[in-house]
Amino acid sequence: MKKIAVISDVHCNILSLKLAIDDAEKRGIDYFIFLGDYVTDGIWNNEILEIVRNRGNVVILGNREKYILNYNPLKKDNKGYKNIAYAYQDLTKDNLEYIKSLNEVEIIKLNGKKVLLMHGDVYSENAAYKNIEKAFDSIIDKYDFDICLFGHTHVHMYKKYRNKIFINPGSIGRPCDYPSYKYCILDISKQIDLELREFPVEDTFNQLVDAYINTKYYKENRVWALLTLRGIRNGRSSYWDFFKLLNSKLDNKNLSTAYYNKVWEDTYIEFCKIYGKLL
Repeated sequence: MKKIAVISDVHCNILSLKLAIDDAEKRGIDYFIFLGDYVTDGIWNNEILEIVRNRGNVVILGNREKYILNYNPLKKDNKGYKNIAYAYQDLTKDNLEYIKSLNEVEIIKLNGKKVLLMHGDVYSENAAYKNIEKAFDSIIDKYDFDICLFGHTHVHMYKKYRNKIFINPGSIGRPCDYPSYKYCILDISKQIDLELREFPVEDTFNQLVDAYINTKYYKENRVWALLTLRGIRNGRSSYWDFFKLLNSKLDNKNLSTAYYNKVWEDTYIEFCKIYGKLL
């Protein structure tokens, strides 16, 4: 076994996940590593997990799965939490149990190399947008490895640092660096080669929108669904801009569900005036 498909941050986008699986299979790859964040943000929670369960040789827990494991029913009517509540209620008992079985971190041996697998969310304060080397230092100090495969930031990366190799395949479901779905093919033989595979979002975007509209998920999570779709189309997270605007309007002394939900809807109206409507 030389070539490995590395996939991360699906975020319930079954159309893009199938593109990656089909592409890898055409290249004769049958070893798949999944780096977390399979559920929430869409309508295919169970279908995604069935694919991951059936195809994944190694599967890592992501922060979205942690949200499911720490589900709080007292927050289920809060519009900022409904996306999580929907996924929790949507998942089958078997898939909930499967999520519980996943590890946050694993170290495996591949062709003589020690490969560290993690989602990377515990290092997100530094890894995402501030000081990636500081995050890498923390990882190196804690684990013994040659290659670290991680996700979470939705940004593709290949970086050599302190005699280690750090690889983020990018997001297959919700890209944040360019409007293309991404996964990587890792070849560990005499040397370490990495091939980035990309699929233009625009090829399937209208199909994705059509799949969302008129679903229970869309009706219960309209703002979140539209932010998700906008981010996919643009290859940039719309959540950052929305939540920055939302937080500027919230009165932290009054965070009742009714108050929060009103501010949530009012914020989206203003957000659309600034950035334009998606639909």
